[in-house]
Amino acid sequence: MVYPAFAAEYDLNSYHADDDSNESSEYSQIVSTSDGTLDVGIYTTPKIPNTDEFTKLMISFLKPDTERIQLHIDYRVSVTKDGDYVFGPMSRLLHTSPGSITIPVKFSENGSHIVHIEVEGILFQPIPLETATFTINVGESITPSPTPTPETSIPGWIKNNAGWWADGQIDDGSFVAGIQWLISNDVMTIPSTEQGTGSGDVIPSWIKNNAGWWADGQIDDSSFVSGLQWLISNGIMKIS
Repeated sequence: MVYPAFAAEYDLNSYHADDDSNESSEYSQIVSTSDGTLDVGIYTTPKIPNTDEFTKLMISFLKPDTERIQLHIDYRVSVTKDGDYVFGPMSRLLHTSPGSITIPVKFSENGSHIVHIEVEGILFQPIPLETATFTINVGESITPSPTPTPETSIPGWIKNNAGWWADGQIDDGSFVAGIQWLISNDVMTIPSTEQGTGSGDVIPSWIKNNAGWWADGQIDDSSFVSGLQWLISNGIMKIS
């Protein structure tokens, strides 16, 4: 059965619009949206959802890694079981000013349900669609979804360095040394690559071109990382 898609803004008692320091320790799960722009926290009332009463899904949009509320979010929420809608789908975006919402859902079956959240705007500015999903076991408490360890993790500001290198504002040695330090100190993560023993220091032009295209958003992270892996496997970039 599909229930009407409605949601109420949940205004935390001590929260003020000009104060972004509000935190909650009640979240049963916190996950990042697909591109990492936001974290999303969730908990339920009652704590163990059941089929006898409405369950309130308490959802908060958070600044990454802080548990601080992010104001003014454009979103959609749906709940499914085995691919069938229990709540939703929403045909239009909703907006929460305080960054937290309460959604009442009446579950008719026990078992695993998926809460799917879409975000398309922050602070009245549209963003490319990002998603977050949670698993709720009706009849049981929320089971945290496993958080996979990303094979590739590159801080966004490195794109500036890559662009400067491609434009000749940073020389080859400085760029390679900087990336080498970032990887060695776990600031950025790339797939495991066998270290080469070569002693060459000539960097192919395609790697620098890739860096420039990556900085401009024309190619994805994996294409840029393939150049770094080539430098490592050929002994130009040494990772300790």
